[in-house]
Amino acid sequence: MNSRAWWTPVVALALLYPIAFVAVAVLRMNFPYELEWMEGGALGHVQRILAGQPLYVEPSLEFTPFIYPPLYFHVASWFARVLGPDFMALRLVSFLSSLGAIGLIFAIVRGRTGGWLAPTLAACLFAASYREGGAWFDVARNDALYLFLMLAGVWALMRPGLPWLAGALGGVGFALAALTKQSALFIAVPVALWLLVTDWRRGAALTLAFAALAGGATPWLDQASGGWYRYYVFDLPRDHPIIGQLLRGFWTSEYLGVYGLALAIAAFRFVRAPLGEWRRTGLDLVLLASLILTAYSTKIRVGSFDNLILPAHVAASLGLGWGLAALLEFARGLPEERGRALERFAALLCLVTFTLTLYKPWRQLPPAADVEAGNQIVESLRRVEGNVWVPSHPYLAERAGKPGHAHELALTDVLRPVDSPQHAKLMASLREALQDRRWSVVVLDHVGWLKDEVQPYYEHSAQMFGDDEADRFWPATGYRTRPDFVWTARPDTAPTP
Repeated sequence: MNSRAWWTPVVALALLYPIAFVAVAVLRMNFPYELEWMEGGALGHVQRILAGQPLYVEPSLEFTPFIYPPLYFHVASWFARVLGPDFMALRLVSFLSSLGAIGLIFAIVRGRTGGWLAPTLAACLFAASYREGGAWFDVARNDALYLFLMLAGVWALMRPGLPWLAGALGGVGFALAALTKQSALFIAVPVALWLLVTDWRRGAALTLAFAALAGGATPWLDQASGGWYRYYVFDLPRDHPIIGQLLRGFWTSEYLGVYGLALAIAAFRFVRAPLGEWRRTGLDLVLLASLILTAYSTKIRVGSFDNLILPAHVAASLGLGWGLAALLEFARGLPEERGRALERFAALLCLVTFTLTLYKPWRQLPPAADVEAGNQIVESLRRVEGNVWVPSHPYLAERAGKPGHAHELALTDVLRPVDSPQHAKLMASLREALQDRRWSVVVLDHVGWLKDEVQPYYEHSAQMFGDDEADRFWPATGYRTRPDFVWTARPDTAPTP
C-alpha cells in the first residue's frame, strides 16, 4: 500500500473541521441574542464608541468597561457602521479573524517546511480546536482577532529577506495583538528577547516597532482616560486569584489528553533539527513555549473559560506541522520498508489526534425556540412601567427601550478587591440605587447573586422560566447562565428587615 492511501483518511477527516466551523458560524452569526453571556457587554462597548463616548471611565452602574484593551471594540465598530450595531457585526470580525488565523498557520508551517500535507494538517488541527476552545472562533469577543494579529506578527517575523522589515512588521502584529488582548505581551517579550540575542537586527526592529506602537498607545490611552485605562487593563487583572486544582488539571484534563500526541510529533522538529539551524529552532521553541505558558497562566485563574487555552491550541497546531514535516523527511532517509512503517505510524498518530477533537457541530447551534424566548423576555421588560436592571444581560434592557447599564462581570471585577476605594464607591452607589428603587424591576440570573442587597427593597415575584423550560435560552457556549429571577420594587418606602 502506498503512502497516499494512509494519508487520505487523515486529510479527509481533517478537512471536515474547517468546513464544520464555517457552517456553524454562518448559521448562527445572525442569531439575535447572546451566544455567550459577555456578548451583550461587548455590544455595549461598540455602541458606546459609535455614540462618541469613551470606554475607560470611572466605574459606575451606568457603564463599567471590561478589562480589555480597545482594539477589538473599535474594529467591530467599523463593521457596525456598515452592518448596524448588532451582534452580527461583532461576530463577523471574529469569524473573519479565525479564518485568517487558520490561513496564517498554514502559511507559517509551509514557510518552514514546504509541501502541502504538514501545513494542511496544522491548519486543520487549529480548526478542529473549535469546540475544545469553547466554540469561540465566531462569538463577539476579542480572542479571534487577538490570535489573528499575533499570528500575522509571527508570519511577518519569520519571512526571509530584510531582517529590519520582517522584525518591524512582526512588532506591529504583536503590538496590535497586545492592544486587543494584553496577554500578547507574554508571547511578544520572550520572542523579542530571543531574537535580540540571536538575530539582533530582526529583534531590534521588532522591539522598536512594538515599543513605538503598543508602548506609545498605552500611556496615551491612560492619559486620555485620566488613569482609568491602566486601572482596567493592568491593575484589575492582577486581582484574579489562581484556582489551585487547575495548576495540574490544565495539563492532565484540559490539554495533554487531547493534544499530547500532536506535541509528541512536534518534539521531532527539535530532536532532529540540524545544529546549524539552532537560531531558527530556538525561535520556534520559544514561540511554542510562550503560547502554551500564556494559556496556562491565564486559564488557571478565576473567571477563566475554554477560550483562554486557544494560544496552546495554536502551539499544538504549529508544532504538529513542523514536527510532521521533520518526521516524514527522516522517514524518507530510512530504508524503504522502515521508512514506510514510520510514515504509517505518523499517519495513525495524526488520525488519532483528529479523532480526539470530534464534536457534534449541530450542538453548537442555538435552538430556534430561543428566539421566541428572547422575544418574550424583551416584550415583558418593555411592558414594565419604569426602568429595569438586568445586570448579566444589559442589552436586553436596551432592546426593551429602557436605559442601558453596566454588565455584571465588569462590576464584579471592580468589586473583587474589597479594600479598594472603587469597591467602596461602587457598592455605595449600588445600595443607594436599590434603596431608592431606581429600577421598577430587577432580573437576576441566580437567586443568590446580590440577594442580600436586593431583598430589603425588592421582593422575588416571579421566574421567567418554569420547570418545563429547563433547556431554553441558555447561551450556546461560555458560562451557563440566563435571566430568570424577577424582583419587583416593594411599595413601602422604608427598607424591610
